[in-house]
Amino acid sequence: MAGALSDPSRSRAVLIGTDAYTELDDIPAVANNIGRLRELLGDPAVWGLADERCSVLRQPSRQTVLDTVFDAAAEATDTMVLYYAGHGLVHPQSGELHLALPGSHPDRPHTALRYEELRSILLSPAGGRPSARRKVVILDCCWSGLALGGLMHGGDLVPGVAVEGAFVLTATAATRQALAPPGETYTAFTGELIRLLDAGVPGRPALLSMSALFEELAAALLAKSRPQPQQSNRNSAGQICLFRNRAGAAGADTPHAGGGPPEAAVPRAAERRAGAPARRTAPSPPVAVPDEEAPSWPELATVALTETTTVRLGRYPVTHAQFRAFLRDPDNAHWRPEAARAAGTYVDDNYLRGWDGLDFPVGRGGHPVVAVSFPAARAYAAWAGRRLGVALRLPTVAEWALAARAGRTGEWWREDIAAGRVNFRGSHAALAPVGEFPPNPYNIGDLLGNVWDICVDDTGAPVLRGGAYDTPAARLREELSPRSPAECRGNVGFRCAGDR
Repeated sequence: MAGALSDPSRSRAVLIGTDAYTELDDIPAVANNIGRLRELLGDPAVWGLADERCSVLRQPSRQTVLDTVFDAAAEATDTMVLYYAGHGLVHPQSGELHLALPGSHPDRPHTALRYEELRSILLSPAGGRPSARRKVVILDCCWSGLALGGLMHGGDLVPGVAVEGAFVLTATAATRQALAPPGETYTAFTGELIRLLDAGVPGRPALLSMSALFEELAAALLAKSRPQPQQSNRNSAGQICLFRNRAGAAGADTPHAGGGPPEAAVPRAAERRAGAPARRTAPSPPVAVPDEEAPSWPELATVALTETTTVRLGRYPVTHAQFRAFLRDPDNAHWRPEAARAAGTYVDDNYLRGWDGLDFPVGRGGHPVVAVSFPAARAYAAWAGRRLGVALRLPTVAEWALAARAGRTGEWWREDIAAGRVNFRGSHAALAPVGEFPPNPYNIGDLLGNVWDICVDDTGAPVLRGGAYDTPAARLREELSPRSPAECRGNVGFRCAGDR
């Protein structure tokens, strides 16, 4: 019943976390996610779920996950909760979301767990007779928004076995990567979830509905310029209340499902339905525009050159926000638009066209930086490498080609186009943010399309690879030579590379 606390004595939860991998980068923060969430779910001040009603799966096998979720879903008679944190993978042909397990390989989908398998279990455990009338799924992984496509409707089920409500909460949109900030205890999404459950939300009712929790998560992550969560629900699922609000109205009743909603929650819910803002005891933090995100550092993916040699290649092209951090360093003042154009040595008059001093065009923070020259791109790579303590450079043509092929033979580029991974003339046909299109089987994005990549040939001269948003499909695999190293074009960007 909407507004009532899910009964922990009749509910079940399964927490799944994979933090160490053999073929993917480790995510140490995931282990912390799982540990702290288990503590909070068991805390009577938050929910009060007994140990025997919460299964914690760390580094599990596929069969262990399926069996545990099946048993839990069949046992729950009130609410079934499923949480996963780890790497998300996209099937190269079907585009389906797969949840990575310890031995999962990025270009072997069968080594990961299809989200659809878990969805099917949650919809119809125990021979097609779902017991829990309410389901809550929380996914903290890259591309997790893909789970919203199938939702939890179970459209082919007869009315007698349809679920009352299913709420799906994801860390990112279907085309976005999740974030595990270096040096932070938890991943970005789960860290905010933990903070809200731990401290509570002033101004909210004594019980936190899933919709209210989503609103708070979205606002907190937006204020930090971090990937935005997504939600979807069926029927009244947004009003499922799993958690007490530690900062909620003092003395408010918090009955379990089956009782009436707490009186303190009724006027607040009515206000929100009428479109009134939720009242707060303290001002909300300032909200940042998501595209004007704070600068991050290039993220590198490992590519095997030979059986014994690897290279680290930028997972995405360098963005406007990242390049602005480079320009803001006083040591790089000569690379600022007016100074560099005036010197006329390493850039042409088109350099960073559209910038106003150190400010890039509004809304372009997460888009690849364009209109940069070969020397400017090399200068950024060297600067970022010094800050990160690794030697960074531009990729070679051979390294780019190996990463783009991603271990495939034949006309591999047709597969990328068919899978919707390429922003070219005939698809989106406009510059898009990094992460807007799914990555290739090596988990590297925008190698084909969006912007041309500046690479170097065997002589060290600049070569452009990959095509751009305005490139016809037939020309995506061409190699172009700029008219001069100083040439700056509005459809040319770059990514970094580094040796291990």
